[in-house]
Amino acid sequence: MKMDLTLLKTQRISFRSSFMVCSKNSEDELIKEAPNVNQLSIWKAQIEDKFTRLEKCQAEITDLIFKDKDAEKAYEEGFLSTENYRDKFS
Repeated sequence: MKMDLTLLKTQRISFRSSFMVCSKNSEDELIKEAPNVNQLSIWKAQIEDKFTRLEKCQAEITDLIFKDKDAEKAYEEGFLSTENYRDKFS
């Protein structure tokens, strides 16, 4: 179980990084005087995909954490962290 959780947390870091890069690129494009609508559309699709993967990974982490006796603190940390990304996307 510990190894699975570690692997999932590593994947989550990767998904978050990818999500943030796409998000930043979109924000940078939006502040341009003439944003490239096609590129924004591509980044929007990428952001949605990355967010879906991140959300699924977080759900798997949550499931594993709830199997642990000290789950509450670990869940809270993971939940708050994921909520920050959800707020960024919304």
